Amino acid sequence: KRLKAWYSRLMESGLTWHEDPRIREQDFGNYQDPNIIKKAKRERYKFGTFYYRFPHGESASDVFDRVSTFLDSLWRSFESGRAQNYVLVTHGISIRVFLARYFRYSIDQFNLLANPQNCEMIILAHDGEGRLDLDGRCELELKQRAAAKDYADGKEEEANDGDEKSETVIVGYKKYERLRTVPPQHVRPRKVRMCHDDDEAS
Repeated sequence: KRLKAWYSRLMESGLTWHEDPRIREQDFGNYQDPNIIKKAKRERYKFGTFYYRFPHGESASDVFDRVSTFLDSLWRSFESGRAQNYVLVTHGISIRVFLARYFRYSIDQFNLLANPQNCEMIILAHDGEGRLDLDGRCELELKQRAAAKDYADGKEEEANDGDEKSETVIVGYKKYERLRTVPPQHVRPRKVRMCHDDDEAS
C-alpha cells in the first residue's frame, strides 16, 4: 500500500523511476535463524567485513560485483536519458560499495566506512568534466515533542504535563562534508606479511 502511494506521488510529480535488483540489500541467506546470524556476524568481524560470505548468502565482495555492473549501466543511462538530478534509493552496504567502486577506495578504506543512517543522503555533484565529486552527506535532524491527543470533536490538544508520551518529528537536514566512519574502538590493526617466512610480530 505504501509502495503504491509512493509511486503515485512520483507520477503526480512527473518523475520517472526504474527498479534494479542489483542495488538490493546484501543477501544474508535464504532462511535466517537469529542465532546463526549473530554467530556469522561475530565471525565476519574476525574474518573481515568485505570478504566474509554469509551461509547461503553474499559477501560485500559479491555486492561489489553486482553494483559494479549497475554503475556501468547507470553511466550509459546518463547519455540516453539526461536529467538534472538522479536519486538512488538503496541500502547501506550498497551505498558504501557504490562509493568504493566509483572512487576506487581500497578494502581498508571501505572497512572504515560506516553505514548511513535511515534517510541519510550521500550527495555526488558533477564537476562539469564528466566526473562526480563527493559533495558531503545530509542527515535528518529530529526533535522530540509532546504527542497531540485526538478528541471526539476532532480537535487536537497537547498532552498534559503528566503524560510522558512524545513523538519524533523531522525538523530538517544537516549537511556534513565528510562521510560517516566507524568508531576508532571498532577499528582493528592489520598485520601485513610480505612473504611466508616473515615474523608475524614484525
